[in-house]
Amino acid sequence: MTNRTTQISYLSLIISFITLILLSYTIFFNPTIFQRPSETAGALGVEDLQGPAEALGVEGKQGPAGAQGVEGKQGPAGAQGVEGKPGPASYYAQEVYEKTKSGVVFIKVYTNSNDEQTLSVGSGFIYDKNGHIVTNEHVVRGGSDFIIVFFDGTMSRAEIIGIDSWGDLAVLRANLPNSVKELELESKISVGEHVFALGSPAGLVGSITAGVISQTNRTGLTILPMIQTDAPLNPGNSGGPLINSDGKVIGINARGFRDGRQYEALGFAIPASIAKIIIPDLIEKGFHEHPYIGIYTIFLDLFQIEKLELSNQVIGGRIIQEIIQDSAADKSELQTGDVILTLGGYPLRAQHDISYILQHFFSPGDNIPIEVFRNGKAITVELTLGKRQ
Repeated sequence: MTNRTTQISYLSLIISFITLILLSYTIFFNPTIFQRPSETAGALGVEDLQGPAEALGVEGKQGPAGAQGVEGKQGPAGAQGVEGKPGPASYYAQEVYEKTKSGVVFIKVYTNSNDEQTLSVGSGFIYDKNGHIVTNEHVVRGGSDFIIVFFDGTMSRAEIIGIDSWGDLAVLRANLPNSVKELELESKISVGEHVFALGSPAGLVGSITAGVISQTNRTGLTILPMIQTDAPLNPGNSGGPLINSDGKVIGINARGFRDGRQYEALGFAIPASIAKIIIPDLIEKGFHEHPYIGIYTIFLDLFQIEKLELSNQVIGGRIIQEIIQDSAADKSELQTGDVILTLGGYPLRAQHDISYILQHFFSPGDNIPIEVFRNGKAITVELTLGKRQ
């Protein structure tokens, strides 16, 4: 009995072992028999059956596109910029200031009046290495002592070398420290170009303001045609330089427009093109003589030409209303009622032309032809220019 039982146990053990081997083979080497029909079909190359939509899930809809962010501000233009110029004024103002600040000075003017010492202030710029400093005549007018304060704080006493009260220009001379530089004058200007006023408005030394050239050749303020700018000019800016984007002086700041009414961004500067003529005379002779004709005129527009029943030959010009006694005009053949068409060969096409032509191209003593319209025809009158007294 025991032997039979033992044989059965061995047989059961063998059967269990064989069963285990077959099961292992099935699991590891042929697992597909345990997979669902849809999955085994794929393994056999038959197209899978797609389950119901609920099983796979409905494909989600694409969400709405997000709102586009605000475009970032463009950074400052590079140093080259359009047409060889730097970028916006706010960008290259720093460069202009660094390039020119050592050529700009603060001027303290002491005046002895009724045994009391009073003080006024203004600005100026260094014209050359010989110590010549340019400013306005009205800055130094009546002054007895002059102190120049340079950009680095060093100081020097100065003396007046030359004055032009008609042109509102003056030249001082002082000992210059090595740290300063002279500024170059530039005659070429364009309406709309960026400009910078350097100086000491209200005594605030080393200030810079920015703007553009609003217009050129504005007349009626002085005997000179002026540059109009919207760069802020305040008391204390007088005599300081109006500088272009190349760091050159295109004008000498002279005044803001104030007559009791409210005006904004209306300042005026003496053109460098005229200062180039006056300053050398102030250095060499101490004065400058301005050419003078001796007439009062009105610029004619088309309405006035028609009202005066002038010929179609007259399309512009200035009509002489009065001739000053003992002037150059009084000594010539000019007459009241003459319409001046050309002056020294230059046509009068705008209101400022007489002042512009005289100041840029002629001097006292020059003989110039003046073409006028009189009694229905054009004639030429010769005139020797006088000097303004």
